[in-house]
Amino acid sequence: MIVSVTPELALDFMRGYAGGLGVLEGDKFYAAARLNIPYTVITLYYPQGYVTYREEGGELVPAPEENPLDERLVYAGGSELQLGGGRVLASYYAYRQGSATAVFIKVEGPEWAVRAAGRLYLEGSERDRFYKYLILARGAVNYIEQFVGWDSVKYLDLQESYAAFVLLFRRHPRARLVIHTPAPWCFPAFHKKLFSDEFGFDTAMDPVVAAELGLAMSSEGVTVSKKMMRVVCRIFPHHCFKFRAVTNAVEIPRWEHPRVSGVKSADELRAARKEVKREALRALGAGAEGKVVISWARRVTQYKRPHFVAQLIEELKSDAVFILGGRAHPHDKFGLHMMKKFKELARSRSNVYYFPDLTVDTARRVIWASDIWLFTPFSGWEASGTSFMKAGINGVPSVASRDGAAVEAIRDGFNGWLFGDNRDVLLPLDSPEVELREYDDFKRKVEEALDAYSSSRYWEVAYNAYATFREYFSMDRAFREYGYLERYFQSFF
Repeated sequence: MIVSVTPELALDFMRGYAGGLGVLEGDKFYAAARLNIPYTVITLYYPQGYVTYREEGGELVPAPEENPLDERLVYAGGSELQLGGGRVLASYYAYRQGSATAVFIKVEGPEWAVRAAGRLYLEGSERDRFYKYLILARGAVNYIEQFVGWDSVKYLDLQESYAAFVLLFRRHPRARLVIHTPAPWCFPAFHKKLFSDEFGFDTAMDPVVAAELGLAMSSEGVTVSKKMMRVVCRIFPHHCFKFRAVTNAVEIPRWEHPRVSGVKSADELRAARKEVKREALRALGAGAEGKVVISWARRVTQYKRPHFVAQLIEELKSDAVFILGGRAHPHDKFGLHMMKKFKELARSRSNVYYFPDLTVDTARRVIWASDIWLFTPFSGWEASGTSFMKAGINGVPSVASRDGAAVEAIRDGFNGWLFGDNRDVLLPLDSPEVELREYDDFKRKVEEALDAYSSSRYWEVAYNAYATFREYFSMDRAFREYGYLERYFQSFF
């Protein structure tokens, strides 16, 4: 049995996830079911989800999501978690598909624990945040003890440092901490008094960095791209010896349009994509008949550089249609500013459409409607990125910065277009000279892609993306590298 513990999980029929990590863990779930791998993924159930936005007086106002327990989740039992000087009552709700099981821990009481676990990545205090992830950890450990058995666990994979608290309750010889971002906000730190009050620890460090604990207690650390490993080794040089890279992948059957499956040439891809694009645009309510569609859709935050596409829309001399998507964390001022900017662009321009709420279904349709995908993170900050992978497996090439996993597979002018520098250090995001230089390069590459679109060359690039991405970014390859399958995949690159 493979067990994965994650702060978020995006199944096709559920809410309560923020973006890339949740969707990636959902892809692993569906891939395990397809490949008949015994697999259990454990997460929290968040009654108020993550965040949604409503418009009031021209302003976007954040609010909790409605995240009802779906009828497909089956009650699997309960547990008493000894935390906070008392008992926390939890229920387990499971969704099973073949050999894979998704488990959601629902906190029933007391009130302080219900409050702490109410929403994803949103808490009222440091204590609430601390206990939210202790509940996830203790709940996961109890579930494994009650329903799986530790002797059956081949690998215990902990997704992000939020899940590292599992190892405070139970060590495992094959526990691995998977780091999904080098950004500092994903290395949460907590006052040592919280550990003292709960466990009686008197730690040497204050504050206590969760990732530091997790890496110290894990047998291995994993980064989600080869480039990210170089970045993380600068952050945790003393743990670098135990890191290796397993580049992210996507579950192709979940993201491909059936019409493009199995095409054998650029001409076949062109014919298939024409039908797929028309269908997706109709479903989105976007008018782009006979026009090139350029899309930027992901979590809206500064290091992903949403301002690049906003500036491009205002400067590009083209009749292209732009599809924008994604939402910001409600405490992210830059992200909220860009959401407002996207909303204004969609309101004032007939060639711009904005979908703040990127459900899995909406994300699929945006990909299928697109001709050129934009992947624009500030080089050094993106761990991997998967949106460009999902586009590529559908034969939609990207204009991408040299960051994350893009540099492993995109060859400039062959199966996509690359711009900017390839950095493996975390330069400050407010680096004006870098931004100006890279935006100019970005715009030039978009214009190069548009020139290709006006000729048959575009379809050569699109088919090359289709052919190369479907092998390299398949979840089958990632599972082999994680050791979930018997033999390791040998990349053709």
